[in-house]
Amino acid sequence: MMIATLFILLFLFLFMGVPVSISLGLSVLTSMVFFADFPLVMMGQKIAGNIAHFPLMAIPFFIIASAIMLHGGVTKRLINLATTLTGHMPGGLAIASILSCMFFATISGSSAATVVAIGSIMIPAMIQANYDKKFAVGVVATGGSIGILIPPSIAMIIYGFVTDTSVPKLFMAGILPGLFLGFSLMTVAFIIAKRRGFPLSKRATTKEKLISVKESFWAILIPVVILGGIYGLPRSFSIGSWEIEGGAIFTPTEAAIVSIFMALFISIYIYKDMKWSELPKILIDVGGSIGMLLFIVINAVMFGFMLGNEGVPHSIAAWIVSMNMSPLVFLLIVNIILFFAGDFMDATPIILVFIPILFPAAMLLGIDPIHFGIIVVVNMELGAITPPIGMNLFMASTISKMPLYEVMLAALPWTLVIAFVLMVITYVPWISTVLPNLYFG
Repeated sequence: MMIATLFILLFLFLFMGVPVSISLGLSVLTSMVFFADFPLVMMGQKIAGNIAHFPLMAIPFFIIASAIMLHGGVTKRLINLATTLTGHMPGGLAIASILSCMFFATISGSSAATVVAIGSIMIPAMIQANYDKKFAVGVVATGGSIGILIPPSIAMIIYGFVTDTSVPKLFMAGILPGLFLGFSLMTVAFIIAKRRGFPLSKRATTKEKLISVKESFWAILIPVVILGGIYGLPRSFSIGSWEIEGGAIFTPTEAAIVSIFMALFISIYIYKDMKWSELPKILIDVGGSIGMLLFIVINAVMFGFMLGNEGVPHSIAAWIVSMNMSPLVFLLIVNIILFFAGDFMDATPIILVFIPILFPAAMLLGIDPIHFGIIVVVNMELGAITPPIGMNLFMASTISKMPLYEVMLAALPWTLVIAFVLMVITYVPWISTVLPNLYFG
C-alpha cells in the first residue's frame, strides 16, 4: 500500500505541474506519515549520509566552472575555432554548432548549459547567414544534448553515485558514443544543408585557421588537463634515471575544482574577458541551479530509501529474471521506460528514481554496468529534446525567441538521429566498453 501511494502521489503531483523536486518530497513525506513503520529521524540520517558523497561534490564545481568559461570568453573562442574549420562546408555553420557543442561538453558536463552557451551565439549566426530558423534551432537543441555524454558528465556522476560504479570508467566509456553521436548529427546536417542549398561561408585562410587555433589553445587545454588528470598514465615507466609513476593524478571531484581555477586564470589573466569583480554575480546566478539540483538529489534519496526499504528493486529484479527475459529484450524495455520517463522528468530525477529499480535486474541478467550507464545517459539525451519537459527545448526557445511548440517541431526530426544512435549503442556494447577495458583492464 505504501509503494502504491508513493507512486500515485508522485505522478499526481507531476500531472498538477508541481516541480519534480517538490513532487518527490511531498509524495515521500505523505507516505511516511501514514505508512512508515520506522522512526522518521532515520530519513535525516539517510539524507546526511548520502548527500555527503565525495563524487557528488563534483556537480556544483563543474556547474560553476561552466559558468565562468561562458562569461570569460572560453566558449566564444571554441566556437570561433569550430566555425573556422568547418564554416565553408555545406551546412558549415550547423556542423560548427555541433562541433562547438562537443568542445563545450568536455568542460561543462551539462546539456542545458551547452545549449545556452553555444545557442546564444550560433543560432543568430545561422539565421543571419540565411539558414532556416527551425533548422538552426533544431541543430543546437539536439547538439546540446551531447553535453551529458562526452566527459565530464553530470549525469554520469549521478549514475555512478546511485549504482556505485566507477565514474572515471563511465567518463571514458562516453568518449566513443559521444563522438559517434556528434558525427552522426554532423552527417545529417551536411545532407540536409546540401539538399536545401543553404549558403556557403567563405573558406578561412591558413593564416586565419592558425590564429583561431592559437586563440583557442588555452580553452582546449582545460579539457586536456581535466581528463588527463583523471586518467593519468596507464602504467609506470622510466626514462633513463627518471621514474614516471602511472595512475590518476586527481579524482573527478578534484578535477572539477581544478577546472574552476583554470577557468578563472584563463578568463581573467589570459583572455582578459572577465574581472574578479564579476565572480560574485556569476556565483549568485548559478547558485539557484546548484541548489535546485541538490534539492532533487535529497528528495530522490528519500524516495529511493522508501523503495529499498520495501524491497521493490530486488523484487522487480527477481520478477524479471523469473520471466526468462533475455538481456536484449530487457534493454529494449529499459529504453521504452526511460523514453517515456524523459517526456515528463529531467535527467537527474530519472536516474535517481528509476535506476535503483532497473539496475539490480540488469546486473542479474549479466549486463555490464558501464554499458548500462551509457545506455541510460543516451536515453537522458533523448529525453532532453522530447516534449513536454525536454529541458533543451525550453533553453532553445528562450534563446531563439521561438514559441515552444515550434521548437518542439524543429527538434522532432533530430530525435530520430539520437534514437538510431541509442539503438546502435544498446546492441553494440563494444562501443561503450572498449576504451575502459583497454585502459583499466
